[in-house]
Amino acid sequence: MFEGLSSGSVMLVFAVVIFIVSMIASYVPMVRKMSSRTVHLMIALAAGIFIGILFFMLLPETFEEGDPHDAVVWILIGFLAVLFSDVLIKHFHGRKCACIPDGPTIIEIGVQPKKRVNEHTHELTSASAFVGLSIHAAVDGMILGIGLSVGDEIALAALIGISLHKFVELFSLSSTFLLTDLSKKRVLTYLLVFSLITPMAGFVSFGLLDAADGFEMYIPLALAAGTFMYVGIYSLLPEAFHERKDSIIPFILVVVGVIVIYAIVSVIGTGHVH
Repeated sequence: MFEGLSSGSVMLVFAVVIFIVSMIASYVPMVRKMSSRTVHLMIALAAGIFIGILFFMLLPETFEEGDPHDAVVWILIGFLAVLFSDVLIKHFHGRKCACIPDGPTIIEIGVQPKKRVNEHTHELTSASAFVGLSIHAAVDGMILGIGLSVGDEIALAALIGISLHKFVELFSLSSTFLLTDLSKKRVLTYLLVFSLITPMAGFVSFGLLDAADGFEMYIPLALAAGTFMYVGIYSLLPEAFHERKDSIIPFILVVVGVIVIYAIVSVIGTGHVH
């Protein structure tokens, strides 16, 4: 698909795209506000893309490359690994920030805070958000690296979904940091570091898979499927329908995201393991 470019060059291009999207998303809250509805609609579209990649690309490739019974085990491992990281984040967040036991979500804090809380609460929330989202950012990078190792088409579709995901994450994280008394320079430093996590994780996972000789490719495919299953269905989908007053448009955007991936698969295929 990317004729004339080595896999390493394609990975570099993808990394630059994700970094640019991340930095733009970091800067937007500093110059203008986006409504909670707009952010949730973006999440709905991203959820549809993740779900489409899962069902039309990752799962078919996984079962084609490996024994279905073994593949299901690795899919479950991928799902539970990301779930475990989320459980740990919420556990330590609860211990550190007991002052807001029923506080708003990261998206709500970042877009439309419904009530003013003290700076101590904001700083704790920002710190926990940074740590939690950093783990998800590393998972995104792993997914991108695996996708490129498997096929350019899967990697390109993953890039689209991850870019939307990154925009929402960085927008929310930047907005949350702006509620603290941290200096703008320090906030930008944190966001710059965060923006580099996904590209770096992508290079690491791609390099490890490229160096692995005789590695069963269905295993990283299955792990990626498990993480996509968690992020798309368990994480993004509930957040997309967080505002219960209007569920029709988010549902339509989820379907649009799925259709986009189906169209990509129909036109260019799912790719083949390198």
